Amino acid sequence: MNVLLIHQAFASPLDAGGTRHWEFAQHCLAASHGFTVVTSNLRYLTGEPRSQPAGALGDGQPGGMRILRASTYRALHRSFIDRTVSYLSFMVTAAWRALRVGSVDLVMGTTPPIFQAVSAWVVARYRRRPFLLEVRDLWPAFAIDMGVLRSRPLIWLARRLETFLYDRADRLLVNSPAYRDYLLARGIPAAKVSLIPNGVDPAMFDPAAKGEAVRRQWQLEGKFLVVYAGALGMANDIPTILRAARRLEQRPEIHFLLVGDGKERANLETLAREW
Repeated sequence: MNVLLIHQAFASPLDAGGTRHWEFAQHCLAASHGFTVVTSNLRYLTGEPRSQPAGALGDGQPGGMRILRASTYRALHRSFIDRTVSYLSFMVTAAWRALRVGSVDLVMGTTPPIFQAVSAWVVARYRRRPFLLEVRDLWPAFAIDMGVLRSRPLIWLARRLETFLYDRADRLLVNSPAYRDYLLARGIPAAKVSLIPNGVDPAMFDPAAKGEAVRRQWQLEGKFLVVYAGALGMANDIPTILRAARRLEQRPEIHFLLVGDGKERANLETLAREW
């Protein structure tokens, strides 16, 4: 079976970000299935161009999969409007790129952002292949709750698009039991919804490793470390960590280490310097 995934924010182990879909691909490859990813030519967390041009195989085909780049409008983190335009540009170019991929047996879309799921549906419909939709976060509910999406007409359109995709997916995949409950409350049949939560492969970690090299590199020997590793975005509430660090600034043996990237990084660095 050949799987085609359309995912603007796809991350390999060489990128910042979650590698959930790279792990999916590894399991597919181990079972002798093909796996092709159509992703953006820009790094999602920073908006910076990737080293590989659009349409080329990227990152040296990690794990043997094919990674194809689609040109994306470079304004992902400027404003809500620019971000939407960036999403829409990828929606169009990703669909065009995906339609030129070879043999495909299953088309997988993922949301958010929800627009790339439209690309996956279009490709699945055109190729007459099953459409698997993964829901990793509840959009537009998340955008509404965060106050990012306030326009009533836009909220209505977003809700209609959400329902449209749920109804047309042959299968829905979620990463949280709460999301499954949400879909069931929306009237989606239970047999149509599968749960694969995010997880950790213990084989990737060495219990004996203590991170001495990292401690030496950043002069952290003998420190009690409070570590955050993840995205630096609006939803992650990193200022709370910075406020905690400020309260403990008179305890030099405690050191806060933030590892990650995202659109809020520059603002957070400024905030940390000001405090």
